[in-house]
Amino acid sequence: MSTTIPGDDYKNADKGILTMTRGIQIPTTVGLVVLILLSVTGNAMTVIAYLRDQQLCSVYDFYLFSLGITDLLLSAISLPFYTAYIIMDFSWPFGSVVCKVYLVCDFTLCFQSIMLMLIISLDRLLLIQMGHSYSIKITRRVGIAQVACAWLISFLMYSPAIIGWDAWVGYSTVQSMDCDTEFANDRVFTTITTFVEFIITFVCMTSLNVLIYVKIKQRAKVNPVTSIRLQTVSTINSDNRTSTAAPMPSVARDAGRRHLKAAKFLAMLVAAFFLSWAPYSITTVIISFCEDCVNTSLYQFFIGFLWMKSAVNPFLYAYNSLRYRMHFRRYLSCNGRLQLR
Repeated sequence: MSTTIPGDDYKNADKGILTMTRGIQIPTTVGLVVLILLSVTGNAMTVIAYLRDQQLCSVYDFYLFSLGITDLLLSAISLPFYTAYIIMDFSWPFGSVVCKVYLVCDFTLCFQSIMLMLIISLDRLLLIQMGHSYSIKITRRVGIAQVACAWLISFLMYSPAIIGWDAWVGYSTVQSMDCDTEFANDRVFTTITTFVEFIITFVCMTSLNVLIYVKIKQRAKVNPVTSIRLQTVSTINSDNRTSTAAPMPSVARDAGRRHLKAAKFLAMLVAAFFLSWAPYSITTVIISFCEDCVNTSLYQFFIGFLWMKSAVNPFLYAYNSLRYRMHFRRYLSCNGRLQLR
């Protein structure tokens, strides 16, 4: 999330900000542009694949589509503005209104991305627990309602404070050429929101994934008995004589493999979330208590690193799903001839 450290001399070297010399500016700009291209391309391919492939029609695919939309918006809104902010040596030329709109979009989209990962984890657990009744109870309408509620919660998490904090306290801590949240140095608000946004969500996602793994292992212990019963099937031929048919494939075993693969995919999503968010979240809380305790240039790096997850997610989709992998190969080869079955 894009936030800087307010103060009367925030550009002073004593505050820990490295001036944007060419030696710093060029590689930083190149890195951010590459990140934007990777994230926009990957998430755009995810969205197009969902819209064009009728076989990607499950509620789970809809959640991945929603996550792709969220990451695409992050890449198209947050990253370009942040890149311009960095290039202009942490100077914001677009005005306070655009700054607040940008911050609302950035914070809402970031939290929505986390909420969708929670929904996806819960969805996989429900699939394992509910079995055949899952497709009856968890319909597309339920999925849309969950995503809509997530958007509402994500908006309410930060947006009212971003929009009205200066009006509530009666003054502004943000300088004229800066773009920052008014509550950046408020210890109570920053600690509570970081706890909710990072600690609680990470614990919930980890707990859900552990439960998924335990359920899969429990099913794996039961399935061998079921498989033995299915392997011998009595059939009666035209002479009314009983014979033993060929062994039948274990549907339960195949389902177990699919569940295990989905669990590994979710574990990678959670790991990517932790690695990209932990440095930012920890330093944000530290800064709210001690502004000079963290090098501000390092903190800005953690902010940029925060958006790495949006660029990584499409690669995880391709790793986990054959259909997404096929679509991505088709789009990257630009031939449009790949036949999907």
